[in-house]
Amino acid sequence: MLDKSELGRRVKAERLARDMTLKQVADAADMSPTHISEIERGRTSPTVGALLRIARALGKPATYFVEEEELPTVSVVRRSDRATRAVTDAGRSVASASFLTAGIPAGRLRVMELTDLGPGRVDGPVHQGEEILIVTVGAARVTVGEETYDLSEGDCIQFKGTLRHSVERRGEGRTQVLWVTASEGLLAP
Repeated sequence: MLDKSELGRRVKAERLARDMTLKQVADAADMSPTHISEIERGRTSPTVGALLRIARALGKPATYFVEEEELPTVSVVRRSDRATRAVTDAGRSVASASFLTAGIPAGRLRVMELTDLGPGRVDGPVHQGEEILIVTVGAARVTVGEETYDLSEGDCIQFKGTLRHSVERRGEGRTQVLWVTASEGLLAP
């Protein structure tokens, strides 16, 4: 849980980055400058309503001020720095997942590349949001809810993340899939 001193530090840093005075932020947020100052110094925590008004005054989503990990406004992930993990099904490796993105404040997108897709199924998490899968190499079978879709290289599918979904290799040979997730809460790698 983010403490009030870190929240205050982020509010102050954003105010200063925008060349705004305490009074300007307070006026835009319909609050007193004293209250904004108390928040910035970590002496008090804003209510949810107050935080929403402060965030609006500073042109930021409220989540920017309360995310556990302070994320950069621009995130670059070099190929050599990608978080990678093995994906298993019934205890055996079925793919290698590389996370192409690391996240930005209030970000809702995650891009993952599945390579070395072998026999077995990769289940996606059920969540509020959307999914997009693009077959970049080979052929894949995507199941969404009760329906199954056979996709070939270059094909793309988009669906609601609230539906159960999975992907598996179709046929023999190499299969690679680009998996884009847009969620209400960023999914960790």
